[in-house]
Amino acid sequence: MDTINKTIYEIIKKTGSNRITVITDGLKIDGYVYECDGKCKEVAENILTLNDAIVCRLEDYCSCEEDECECNDFVCFKYRWLNIMHSKIVSFSILD
Repeated sequence: MDTINKTIYEIIKKTGSNRITVITDGLKIDGYVYECDGKCKEVAENILTLNDAIVCRLEDYCSCEEDECECNDFVCFKYRWLNIMHSKIVSFSILD
């Protein structure tokens, strides 16, 4: 397993949450890290795999401050599975 995936899986193990936000140069991606359940050799090198991902373009993102803000729903796209190349990741955060 490569360094970024190893780091992410270690944080997931410590926090108990696999919910993640990933920022690339132009996208904000929310989803759940694919948990390999002992089959981590199946996880592709240099790729982060997410389930139930929501991808939003940063330039279209609004600055809604309300608790249940939904103003970005029309500019975001949902994917059951999404693979992100590590070279495109600017930052990430595991969410509780």
